[in-house]
Amino acid sequence: MSKAPRDKASADARMQRVKIGLTNAALVIVTLAVTYFVSEYVFFRHVLPHVTKDLRAYVPDRAEVYLQNAKAGYSPHDYITLLGDSYAQGAGDWLWSVGYRNDRPYHSANVIHDVSGKDVITLGRGGAGSPEAIVLRVSRVLGEADCYIFPPLEQPRQFFIYFYEGNDIYDNSRAVRRALRAGGPNLQASLDWVLEHDYGAQGRCYAQLSEMMGSMASYLAVDTMTKVRQYVTQLLVKTAAAEHQVAPSTSSAANGKGAPAPNSVLIAGAPVSTPELQIPPVNLTDRQLDDGVAVFDRSLAWLRRHFPNTPTTVVYIPSPAASYRHAGASVTAKDFTHRFLPDASGSSTTAQWPSFPVSAVYAYSQRLCQKIRDASLKEGVSFVDLRPAFRQAGARQAVHGPTDWNHPNEIGYRLLGAVVAKHLHDHPTDACDDSWPS
Repeated sequence: MSKAPRDKASADARMQRVKIGLTNAALVIVTLAVTYFVSEYVFFRHVLPHVTKDLRAYVPDRAEVYLQNAKAGYSPHDYITLLGDSYAQGAGDWLWSVGYRNDRPYHSANVIHDVSGKDVITLGRGGAGSPEAIVLRVSRVLGEADCYIFPPLEQPRQFFIYFYEGNDIYDNSRAVRRALRAGGPNLQASLDWVLEHDYGAQGRCYAQLSEMMGSMASYLAVDTMTKVRQYVTQLLVKTAAAEHQVAPSTSSAANGKGAPAPNSVLIAGAPVSTPELQIPPVNLTDRQLDDGVAVFDRSLAWLRRHFPNTPTTVVYIPSPAASYRHAGASVTAKDFTHRFLPDASGSSTTAQWPSFPVSAVYAYSQRLCQKIRDASLKEGVSFVDLRPAFRQAGARQAVHGPTDWNHPNEIGYRLLGAVVAKHLHDHPTDACDDSWPS
């Protein structure tokens, strides 16, 4: 046989092996894809209702809705949706008292459901500012209502947005920074672009199972590293103590005598000690405050564009510092840092000392309430000022604490839920009421 035919036969054989290899690779890819999509469908349609409470923290946003317990069935029907941060999520002593069992009643959604008989879901997430609460979470959960792996999810009958004066404006500083990086003719235009293209474009129907697995893997990795660091630290401390014969600590903490509580509020006429309390944004300049409110305003405008026929109510929730009378003239604050840019005049963006006059706390609460009310009414949204209800109840008994003083306890959440349930069928436009019970 001549060389040319041998070369041609060899080339044909190589080409045939390549074709076979590509065909096998394609079959493997198709098989894996089909297996993934079938597994995703089976898990979220049939296995999800039976997962243990330990896994619920890792399920995707859309899947978590079906596991909530303030509704009659697995899929919510003709339902009310709560939007906000950890206040809408139900963080606080009530959740702690039931052992963090989110299959038991523990926050305002359960109260609204019990009072009204309506299904209630919450898209609340701790640490969320207005873009995350009003745009991102809504986009992720309701943006792909017909995603094949889940049971159908109808549109909500009503939104209630929990605006929390204690940190929502501070949290909105993230979006201001993001909008400024995006550029644009002005802050409003930049915010609108960022909200629509970043926060509002979050549909990912086909990645739910992989997202859950990634979340679990990430948690396990972080948890393992944390435990390793704790073990190494304890080992080093024990080694150092043995080498230098260090005596046991005699500090006040070791003796059970912690530092005195920094705040004292008046409840039923008596002073009650509390830790640091969240406050209205007392330490912001006028421009920083207005920028933070603009983020809320544009987030609300996004929601109204995408859900123009869904009645919406903003509930203004006071910070703990603005919910009680104080025994002293100042408040020691918690979580008052932010990422707003300094003013051109060089004004500081963070206070140097966490103590603020009580009078300023009350004044800024009223000031911010009025700004949020104006923004809400401008967008055709109803408005409820929760401060009178919290202040009246707080004059008699604590509506926060006693462990977590920066979230409502069972009394506070039951009051919040009752106020919301009262306004399911009307369109309130409460004036901001800065009065106190006599």
